[in-house]
Amino acid sequence: MTSEEIMKLKERIYSGLDMVMERAEKIGRAKTEYSLEELYMMTDIVKDSAEAFKDLAKAHKYFSEHSIERY
Repeated sequence: MTSEEIMKLKERIYSGLDMVMERAEKIGRAKTEYSLEELYMMTDIVKDSAEAFKDLAKAHKYFSEHSIERY
């Protein structure tokens, strides 16, 4: 995995998080209350995105320390 690919994935994760946060803000302005299901879905998406970003950071660290050509 090249640095360019890692940066592209990072930007896609950020883009997804931005969409979720914009949606949450839009719902928050239109409604006075959230349903429990809406809160669960949004927090689950944010949690999954954070885990994906963490895994991407681990992969970047691993590939920067070890040459992929050896495998």
